[in-house]
Amino acid sequence: MQNTFIMLHANGISMDEAATRFTALAVENGIIRAVGSKEDMAPFMDMGWPVHDLQNQTLMPGFIDTHQHTVLAGQVMDGLDFSPATCLDDIFQSIAEAARTIPSGEWIMGYSANDLNLRELRLPTREELDRVCTTHPVLVVQCSWHMCSLNTMALDIFNLPSGLEGLDVENGQPTGIVRDPGALTHVFPALSRQRSPESKLASCRRAAFSALRRGVTTMHALEGGEYGPGDGVLFANNMDSMPVHMVLWNQVMDIEETVGLGLPRIGGCICADGAIDCYTAAFFEPYTNQPENRGVLNFTQEEMDTFILRAHEAGLQIAIHCETDRSIEQVLSAMEKALQKSPRKDHRHRIEHVEVPTYDQIDRMAKAGIIASMQPAFLPCLVDMEDYRQRIGDDRLRRLHPYRTILDAGVKVCGGSDCPVTPHDPLMGVQGAVLHPVESERISVVEALRMFTCDAAFSSFEENLRGSIEPGKVADLVVLDADPLAVSPDAISGIRVVRAYVDGKPVEQPRDGPDSRS
Repeated sequence: MQNTFIMLHANGISMDEAATRFTALAVENGIIRAVGSKEDMAPFMDMGWPVHDLQNQTLMPGFIDTHQHTVLAGQVMDGLDFSPATCLDDIFQSIAEAARTIPSGEWIMGYSANDLNLRELRLPTREELDRVCTTHPVLVVQCSWHMCSLNTMALDIFNLPSGLEGLDVENGQPTGIVRDPGALTHVFPALSRQRSPESKLASCRRAAFSALRRGVTTMHALEGGEYGPGDGVLFANNMDSMPVHMVLWNQVMDIEETVGLGLPRIGGCICADGAIDCYTAAFFEPYTNQPENRGVLNFTQEEMDTFILRAHEAGLQIAIHCETDRSIEQVLSAMEKALQKSPRKDHRHRIEHVEVPTYDQIDRMAKAGIIASMQPAFLPCLVDMEDYRQRIGDDRLRRLHPYRTILDAGVKVCGGSDCPVTPHDPLMGVQGAVLHPVESERISVVEALRMFTCDAAFSSFEENLRGSIEPGKVADLVVLDADPLAVSPDAISGIRVVRAYVDGKPVEQPRDGPDSRS
């Protein structure tokens, strides 16, 4: 049975290279057949194709989130939400309430605790958590997923080795705080093993439906590795059960496994460093307010060189997590060496995050054809400019998320959320880039939209299939109640998604489906 329809009276934004605007299109069996005016749809109307009147609502290509973690996003939806907390007592109250209903001995897990939003400007300690709950193991995950807090029962279960790097200790006893690299190598893998494959897949589907509510029709799923051992294989075998188009990044350094899965890409949050707000992102110069600390490199240069060369020579597209200049240098130089030894014109390797690069690194990324995979929603969700000034100083602050400089240098930029670090919400990301707190790094709305549409499709070799509304492309579409090119910049994130189409089919939300914006 054919799936055909026509859309009329659209305020259409194609996101093609010609910046085409249109008012009508025709779709057949999930593929866009024609784009233009009502008159251009006459042949299809004569064949009796159904007509949908959009009543001047805005129609765009479905958004593409190029950096998010579906398994973790679903996991967060199953736990306590600490994002509204403004003090430690808010966290303690949520834990105490959960302890009254969750059977003794079962885990209480809470997420998205932003210490910058807490009056105390820190996560709770082991002793504080013990005063609230000793009958359950308790885990509090900081919003960046590079630090967490555990009560004594949880520490006993994980049995973390003494001397573990990243395990905070005072007077010979663990404080309960664990950051990079120990959080990555020990806590999060052990946490992942607490969950069954079935529960992971169920929560992944809920996360995907939540993303659809914000117009995301393609999700780059960065799965496996230390955040979830084996999750890449699990996801590879179950992608067809997801309600959106999935692009899987096997987040491991196992090249043979990745090739065996038939995947053309490897990496994601293979973390070369940590996070700025945990003081573990790797800088050339020390943190301004921690003069003995330059952050953490999780790999030696030799380890990174060897992995990237082997993956490159295997024909894989590579992505590595690098927040700041010292880790960017490690990975960028490894990619440059691999390209020099084995030239490959259209490799499209990516560096993930690129939060504080040097200007020289930006120019070298452009020369090498390396994509910057960035998350502009970090700016409104995670960055307090005065706090960051105290951490990294004015010079580095001017290089924070330098979108204008990167685009002007000729580097292709794709956009993501890093969900669950920030919500699946491309329009929030667009607004974040357009209203960058460093005015000289602001970009236009069109440039920001490209990060989540056509340039996002380019980042996974799908520019001939998705990312713009053109004949012959897949009909992944989103209908909005306002035009992001017409509203004031500070209203972009408030635009409502009316409907999303995947492969030409309107996606019905489960009645009890989650809403990431509720």
